[in-house]
Amino acid sequence: MQALSTIVYADIDPAASPQPSAVANSIATAAKDSLSAGQFEIVQRQLSLSDVRQGLEEFPTGHEHLAVDDNLILLDAGALIACAPYRGRVVLTMDPFAHTQAYAGTLGIDVDVLRVRLHDALLSAEKVITLDSRAFDAVCPLLPNRPEKKTFPATPLRSSHAAGTAILVVGNEDPNSMKQVMANFEREFPAEKFIAYDAGSVFEQPWKMVLHMGLIRDSGPGARLADAWPGGVPVLQCVEPARLEAYQRRHHQAVHAFIEHGKTGLLFPKMEELIRALRELFSDSLPARSVARAARHRVDPAAEWDALFAEILV
Repeated sequence: MQALSTIVYADIDPAASPQPSAVANSIATAAKDSLSAGQFEIVQRQLSLSDVRQGLEEFPTGHEHLAVDDNLILLDAGALIACAPYRGRVVLTMDPFAHTQAYAGTLGIDVDVLRVRLHDALLSAEKVITLDSRAFDAVCPLLPNRPEKKTFPATPLRSSHAAGTAILVVGNEDPNSMKQVMANFEREFPAEKFIAYDAGSVFEQPWKMVLHMGLIRDSGPGARLADAWPGGVPVLQCVEPARLEAYQRRHHQAVHAFIEHGKTGLLFPKMEELIRALRELFSDSLPARSVARAARHRVDPAAEWDALFAEILV
């Protein structure tokens, strides 16, 4: 018999990346394709701002409610605010307290009251699972029991080398410099289509390649090496040698902040060298595609998703 899980979420912060709706869709899609498919059924319930306000009015904290669903999953701050008294499993992809001032203004509630409600929701939870290190650091001191610390599983990007396929550009350094970076690419290669990373739409289309500008810091789905590798999408990275050397001195363990040139992607020290390489690859993409094939087995998305499902769905 399938176990029924209901994922409740609300996109109350337009600046959030990724949006809870994108995370919920990723979980539901991965569940259908997982090695454990058929063992559970997922229903998504998206709350509007009026739904969240209604939850604030109808469900005061201090009166715990049992969920009517077999497994209620509250995803990020919006769901916690609306369903605070319900005893469910809380999944956090970001610090729920990071934008309480903005949430309070949007919902018309005192910010301290909102913080207390979020805290009560965490205390009422059957289990708290964090998929982001900042979320873990924010809630761990507030809970009597240590929350589960996980990472968001790899979600393969789709690869295509057909004419007209876009190139994904991920800006990892100064966000203000991305406009200039995009303008440079568009000026040098007017026949190609370059699209800046957006967590909400990154999985909606295939990609010719991924260009990472600077050390890879964005942990959002679709912006990680672990998402490009299993999908066979070639990765090119441009990072200054001094920044790379400083990072390697501080971080001795292997982390996915940079690629290994010729093994997991192609690494370039200057923008000029990256542009020169792109000019050659647009004529003959075989070198980049060969490296992408070699990197394809660096991660096992199916195993990662099954491990997460064991925590939140079973």
